[in-house]
Amino acid sequence: MLERDSEAFTGLEAAIVLIAFVVVASVFSFAVLGAGFFTTQKTEETLHSAVSAAGSTPELLGNVYGLKRDGGIGSVRYSLGISAGGKLIPFENMVITWSTKDIVKNYEQNDPLIDTTIDAGHWGVVDIKPDTAAGDTFLEPREVFTILINLTEGEELLEGESFSLEMKSPGSNILIISRKAPYQIDNVNVLY
Repeated sequence: MLERDSEAFTGLEAAIVLIAFVVVASVFSFAVLGAGFFTTQKTEETLHSAVSAAGSTPELLGNVYGLKRDGGIGSVRYSLGISAGGKLIPFENMVITWSTKDIVKNYEQNDPLIDTTIDAGHWGVVDIKPDTAAGDTFLEPREVFTILINLTEGEELLEGESFSLEMKSPGSNILIISRKAPYQIDNVNVLY
C-alpha cells in the first residue's frame, strides 16, 4: 500500500517541477522580449540622431557651366538646392576646394558673399531664387543659390581639362562636383 502512495506522490512532484519549469521559462522569455524591445528602441533612437547629426545635403540642380576668359574657362557657375527632407545650410562658413591635375586650392569667399560681381580668386552667390527668398547666407528648403567661382588669373581650364570642386560646411554633408572642359571652348560651355 505504501508503494502506491509513493507513486502518486512522485507524480505530484513531477507536476510541481513541470509547473516550476513553465513559470521560469515564461519569466525568462518575458525578460528576453523586454530586452529585445529595449534594443529596438535604442537602435531607432540612434538612427534618428545619426540622421539629424548628418545635416542637410546640398544638391546640384541642372548643369555646370564654364565661362570663357583668356582662351580657357575662367569661371564656373552652377545652382544648388537642398535635397528632400533637408534643413538649411549655412554658407558663411562654406569652404570650396578646387582641384585639377596641377592645383589643389581653397577659394576664398567674396566680400560680400552675395553679389553679382565676384572677384578673381573668389567664389560667391550671384543669384537667389525665388525672388521672395530671405536674401541671407542660409540656403533653405525651396531656395536655389547660384554659385560662381571666379578662377585665379592664369589658372583657367584648358580644352579637355578635368577638375573637381568640393563644398563643405559645418552642419551639412560634402558635395563633390567633377567635370571636364569641352574640347572647343565657347563663351558659355556646359561642362560634362
